[in-house]
Formats: sequence, structure tokens, C-alpha cells
Amino acid sequence: MSPRRCVAVVAIAATAALTACNTKVHQVRVDPSRLDSTRSMPALRCGYRLVEVADERPGGGVGGLGRHQLILDDAPAMVDAQLRKAGLKAADSAGLPGVSVRLKQLYLTQNQTTKVPVAVYQASIDGQPPFLVRASKSSINWNGTENEAYSALATALLDANVQLFAALNTRCPAAG
Repeated sequence: MSPRRCVAVVAIAATAALTACNTKVHQVRVDPSRLDSTRSMPALRCGYRLVEVADERPGGGVGGLGRHQLILDDAPAMVDAQLRKAGLKAADSAGLPGVSVRLKQLYLTQNQTTKVPVAVYQASIDGQPPFLVRASKSSINWNGTENEAYSALATALLDANVQLFAALNTRCPAAG
């Protein structure tokens, strides 16, 4: 390749790289109702009360997909609402074991072909040793759309909530 042609190729590549870096980011304030998948939750076999959902995420960011940067104002309140809607009782429900949830991770990341939504809870029942619930269902990144981002994050939350309820069900007293 001639030096002149080589310079032209490098110039085109540099222009393409700069154009890719100048993609405008679309900040999306997450609507928690679009992440609610409680209709797919298993039933609890015994009663529990939700004492708290605490945010222990480092940095608190949610990430994004494509040019869509997700902003979630109150992740613990959203998880709390989903768990209560799915069957956990109010904190002041007398006589029921108390469940505390620590939100360790909640984010969406990607590479060119894969999106990876992650939800990690550390849960404990009445001060017993805590256990982890980790949802990380990667899938193909088709178009990097806002709807695709919502769907991926909802899938991770549903998976974490289902795993939490399954773990709680294994701790129910045996039927007499």
C-alpha cells in the first residue's frame, strides 16, 4: 500500500473512531413499574415479614445498554415493593420470621454482542447466617434499545426474587 493511501486509510479509521466516541448518551430515569415481574413469582409456603431492604451497592449505579444510561432513583424501595407484592408481609407483622435483604449489586453491562444484567442480594432470616442470591442471565445484545435494557434488568430482578423465595421456602417448617 502506498504511503498516501495508508494515510487516507488511517484518516478514515480515525474519523470513524471519533464519531463512535461522540455518540450522545440518552439518560433514562427507570420507571420501577416497567421492571415488575411479580406475576411470575412462586408462592411462599409459609409467612415471612420483610424487615428491610438496604442498598449496599458500591457506587449505586445501574449501568446501561447501548447509548441508554439507566438512572434508578431508589433501588431498595423498588425491590421492597416487588417483594411485598409477591408475598412478603409488612415488617410489623407479629409472629412471622423477619427477612432482611442487602442489595449488593444491581446493574446492566454489555459488550458488543452480549448484555449482562446482574442482581445480587444478601439475605438473612432473623439474624441467622446470611445467604447470597445471584442472578446473572446474559443474552444476545440485539439492538441496545431502551426496551431491551428494561427487559434485561427485569429478568435479573425476577430471577433474584424467585431464587430468594425458593430459598425462603426451603426454610419453612415441615407441615405436621
